[in-house]
Amino acid sequence: MGLDYIRSETGKRWKRRWESGLDRMKMPTLLDPTISEGLRVLTANLLPNSHVQIGDSYVVEPAGEDLIISRGLCPVGRITKPPAESVNALAKCGGYAEGVIVRVGLFGDSAEVSLK
Repeated sequence: MGLDYIRSETGKRWKRRWESGLDRMKMPTLLDPTISEGLRVLTANLLPNSHVQIGDSYVVEPAGEDLIISRGLCPVGRITKPPAESVNALAKCGGYAEGVIVRVGLFGDSAEVSLK
């Protein structure tokens, strides 16, 4: 009764219990270090009297070493010293991209722009 009873009441062996846990550990999670697309959020200095709101879409294009944010033909702001990754991504997209305002600074002189 001793060993047979213990085996029948405890269910699967310890090793088999961990097999499903190992399979779950191999699945990607939110903390997976391989991210398919990097988030590109850049800080822009807004021009005076340029009123922007969160969620507005603008055109982002290179101008020398900087990036210009414009609404049609009217410039709204400038991103100074953008990262090389963002400049390369713009070059691959044909020289311009859509930028969406994520945050606006407290005084309205800066904004964070997410490149799409």
